[in-house]
Amino acid sequence: MVDMIIREIFSEADIRRMTKVAEVVWREANMSFCTPEQVEYMIEMFQSFEAVSGQLVHGYRYFVVEEDGEILAYFGVQPRGERLFLSKFYILKEHRGKGIFSLGLDYMSELCREQQLDTIYLTVNRNNHHACEVYLHKGFRIAEEAVADIGCGFVMDDYIMEYDV
Repeated sequence: MVDMIIREIFSEADIRRMTKVAEVVWREANMSFCTPEQVEYMIEMFQSFEAVSGQLVHGYRYFVVEEDGEILAYFGVQPRGERLFLSKFYILKEHRGKGIFSLGLDYMSELCREQQLDTIYLTVNRNNHHACEVYLHKGFRIAEEAVADIGCGFVMDDYIMEYDV
């Protein structure tokens, strides 16, 4: 069995592969606390090929976690001031519990050290209890709560969580 690797993506082909995984994983991960309409809207606005391509132009970096050429997970980050914003980290359901988030957190911590950033922060839906528990278990803390209008009558009701590197 080949070990998992983390690889930054740049090419159109890689973006298309990753966004196909995003469509699957977003539906798996978000349907329990968002309406199907909101999930589809968020996929189009934040996870489509066009959305990710635009984010890359604006300083986001995307990484895939692969094993034997198969994408198991992906994450996107963007440096903001003295912190690293973890925009998203999604793991396909069948690959959860294999240490992928820990591997990614170590990788992001190293990115922070290289760029002299001291904190990783993220937003997570307050009703996404599983993700909140994982983040808390890994050492994140709830810094504040935020409600954001994302358009079309949809809002994100989130915690902002931080992790000191």
